[in-house]
Amino acid sequence: MSLLHRLNLLEKFLILGTIGLLMSALPTYLVVRDSLHAIDHARLEAQGVAPAQALTLLVQRMQVHRGLSVGMLGGDEALAARRPAARDAVNTALDDVSARFAAAKVPAAQMAAWTQAQQTWRTLEQAVAARSIEQAQSTAQHTQLIATLLQLNESLVHAYGLQIDPEADTHALVQASLAQAPMLGEKLGMLRAQGASALGKRELTPQGKGQLLVLQQRVAELQGDTFRGLDRALQGNAELQRALGSSAQAVQGQIQQSLQMVERNILNATELQLPSKDYFDAFTRTIEALNALNNLSMASLDQALQARVAGLQRNLLWVALALVITLSATSAMALVFVRSMTGPLSQAVALSRAVAQGDLSGAPIAHGTNEVGQLLEALQQMRTQLTQVVRNVRSGSESVATASVQIAQGNTDLSARTESQASALEETAASMEQLNATVRQNADSAQQASQLAANASTVAVQGGEVVAQVVDTMHGINASSQKISDIIGVIDSIAFQTNILALNAAVEAARAGEQGRGFAVVASEVRSLAGRSAEAAREIKTLISASVERVAQGSALVDRAGATMSEVVGAIRRVTDIVGEISAASHEQSLGVAQVGEAVTQMDQVTQQNAALVEEMAAAASSLKNQAEDLVHVVSVFRLGDDGGGRTAAGVLRIQ
Repeated sequence: MSLLHRLNLLEKFLILGTIGLLMSALPTYLVVRDSLHAIDHARLEAQGVAPAQALTLLVQRMQVHRGLSVGMLGGDEALAARRPAARDAVNTALDDVSARFAAAKVPAAQMAAWTQAQQTWRTLEQAVAARSIEQAQSTAQHTQLIATLLQLNESLVHAYGLQIDPEADTHALVQASLAQAPMLGEKLGMLRAQGASALGKRELTPQGKGQLLVLQQRVAELQGDTFRGLDRALQGNAELQRALGSSAQAVQGQIQQSLQMVERNILNATELQLPSKDYFDAFTRTIEALNALNNLSMASLDQALQARVAGLQRNLLWVALALVITLSATSAMALVFVRSMTGPLSQAVALSRAVAQGDLSGAPIAHGTNEVGQLLEALQQMRTQLTQVVRNVRSGSESVATASVQIAQGNTDLSARTESQASALEETAASMEQLNATVRQNADSAQQASQLAANASTVAVQGGEVVAQVVDTMHGINASSQKISDIIGVIDSIAFQTNILALNAAVEAARAGEQGRGFAVVASEVRSLAGRSAEAAREIKTLISASVERVAQGSALVDRAGATMSEVVGAIRRVTDIVGEISAASHEQSLGVAQVGEAVTQMDQVTQQNAALVEEMAAAASSLKNQAEDLVHVVSVFRLGDDGGGRTAAGVLRIQ
């Protein structure tokens, strides 16, 4: 993956193209190899057609020479006169075959067989010319030489790959023209030679007739095979049909007539009357027609092979041209594709680098709708959004910086106030401790006061009871005083009556004179005592009256004191209750003050923690201020294109 990350897009496409070429190289190589193999095979086949055609012509002329030699050795001077020309034709054909073999670079095995055939021909021709060979031997040796030439022709067909021709029509044409037609011509030649020999001798031995029948049957078979092969070749090829169709029908008719001539004039004839020359010429015309058809077939075969070579070369050229065009078009398209991607990608890279360098300006970039276009669109949207973000960050960073300054100042003030509050809370905590002690002392005092009030209430109750008793006593005294007053009244009345009695006694004493002087004295003393008793009774009465009044006043006062004591007792009871409540409240207040003290202590701790937090917040605010300055400095590198803020933003905000 790291290697792929280091490769640019062009190199990646080159790698892909190389992989594509490698993937297509094998099938292309196979196609080209098969095409070249087909071309080479077609060329090889075409190269072998000329030697085979020359060798077939040699066989044809050798067959003529064989027939003429049989006639000459049989005593037919007319045929003997034509033999030298046939010999020269064979020699010319030999030279032509040698030249064709040399030009075609025939393999060594075929060249050795060909050299041996030439020597055999020279020996045979000399023997025939010297008439030192029998007619049958000449026929046999000619036939053997022709068979050797046909075998050589067959080996040439195999050596040049003609027997494995890939096309059905030319393969059938090869079989018909290079294998079956020469063999048919050979059998016709043998039929011509033996028939001419029989006609020349004017007799047909049973053995000769049997040989003619076998040859006739073999010719018929070869005729069928040859022309069926031609028909197969002509069926799929219109050009061959035009070139060979009519000639093939004509030659087939001639062969049929020649066979009928053998049937009629030799095999079924009672006497052999047909001149051997006429028979020979008739068969020669048939064989020449067959040879002409075969030559035309081989020429058509050569044309077909040459056309195939040209077609294969043309196809290969078209394939190569198509391959070149395809490669060129592919390369051009790949180049266009690469440029269509590298161009926008370069723009995207330039845009990204500009954004990375802080340049958010720039005109919109035209783009397509493909993936690279979507990338460009996304990058431009990113630039637009980033521009807005930078604007917002600029304003926000200034606001944050200002707010951080305010926060720092506020935190400083808050820290000072918090420290003051912490000190005040410490003092408050100390005061609360003192207050708690005071309240606790007040609670204790209130409890003691409650106890004292309870005791006072008890004493007041007892005092009330005593006062009640005093009131009762005063009431008794008042009643006694009333009784004393009544008694004093009685005494006063008695004194008054005594005084009157004394007065009366004095009067009576006075009346009585001297007898009543003592009585008068007693009466005077009684009167005096009565007066003093009355005076004393009056004084006592006055005193008693005053005492009664004072007793009444004292009773009233005692009543008032009793009522007051009752009120005092009730008040003391209420005071006792209130003091109890005050004591309970003081106790609760003591508990509350203790809780308040704990709360104040906790508040003191919290305030101290808050002071520490405020200090931390002050440090954070200072850090925030520094970060805001850094943010302003960082944002100042961006150039938005529509204002000059990007260049001066670094100097806009100076956080103090």
